[in-house]
Amino acid sequence: MRVILLWTAIGAMLVPIAAQAQTGPAISLDALAADVVANNPERRFYQKQIDTAGVARAAAGRLADPEVVVEFGERKITDPVSGVRTGDAPAYAASVVQPIEFGGRIALRRAIAERQLDLARIGLAQFDATLAARARSLGYQLFAADEKAQAAREVAARMRDLARVIVSRDLAGPAPTLEAASLQAQAITAERDAASADAQANSSLYELNQLRGAPFAARIRVIRPDMALPALPPATVVATRVEAGNFELRALRVQFEQQGLRVDLARKARIPIVSVGPYYDRSRADGQTNYGLRLSTTLPVWNRQAVQVAEEQGRQAQADATLIEAQRRIERETYDQTAQYEAKRIVLGQWSGDTPQRFAEAAREADRNFRLGAIPLATYTQIQSSYLSALTAVLDTRREALEALLGLRALAGGSLDGHGSR
Repeated sequence: MRVILLWTAIGAMLVPIAAQAQTGPAISLDALAADVVANNPERRFYQKQIDTAGVARAAAGRLADPEVVVEFGERKITDPVSGVRTGDAPAYAASVVQPIEFGGRIALRRAIAERQLDLARIGLAQFDATLAARARSLGYQLFAADEKAQAAREVAARMRDLARVIVSRDLAGPAPTLEAASLQAQAITAERDAASADAQANSSLYELNQLRGAPFAARIRVIRPDMALPALPPATVVATRVEAGNFELRALRVQFEQQGLRVDLARKARIPIVSVGPYYDRSRADGQTNYGLRLSTTLPVWNRQAVQVAEEQGRQAQADATLIEAQRRIERETYDQTAQYEAKRIVLGQWSGDTPQRFAEAAREADRNFRLGAIPLATYTQIQSSYLSALTAVLDTRREALEALLGLRALAGGSLDGHGSR
């Protein structure tokens, strides 16, 4: 009996300590997602990619740098009558030419750079949407784990208190001791469930703190989120919206279009580049000075550009195959996530919205009735265990539905309504 009393006292001390560890400022899921997106350190990389692509777009529309040519030498002076060499004198020449491209090659390069900027923007939007969805998922996991831990600690404390009351009674026979031992065993199981839930909460919290750039020891408490799960349109309609808004497909389409521009640019490489500019040369031997306009170009005789055209066309075919494969894969994922979400939503719809509260009240009522001797120990422990099981089932099912819904929104480009809302 002393052992039972000792375990009861230890359990009573552990409950407030565990509860105190979960305290922290309260925050909603929407505010948590916004905080994670705003403070995530990795996001700066995607913003830098946009800045870099903007610089590349500006540079793509410029002409090539002018070319400066300087020549130094000597001019031999020969008498035109006798043919006798009369002396040498230094000579020099200088010219500045500007390469000019024809065939719209500058416009093509600028268009390619524009597509690169589009890709950078899509990458940032995809990162933000994925980050917000992960923050919401982790936030709900933190809320659910705290709910489970609080309920388990409540049940454990209730059982240990009853065990203490039973062993303090001066009743004959082994029944009080055995009942107290049974309650202690149930309390240990509940405390183990609470410890597991606390571990899950800590895991979610640490990842959230990592994503939002906060100290790992910082504590937060998620406000009870809206438990309503919206009905989705038919899977075919969802698939159509995903097809239009999916970040990966949008990026692949831009890459395919960009590769087509690269093919056109490779074909235009046969068009010669003309360099034009002034020149000046002078010889001290006879004091002559020459100046004028210099024009130079290449002769596209050997068609070496055909190899580059073939390579770019091969990359374009690969981009087309990648796009088709991604479309089929994302469509399959859409149907799968839609089916999972609807299955969970239908199950939750069959349960009353206040199911956890009703089981919690039943557990408290069972405690009062057991203290009055109105119900046996087996009924009491069964109700306490059922309360924890029902709460876990509701929270886990809702978490699975939420994750499926967040997955669908991520597939659809951040939303399912076509307006970009999350």
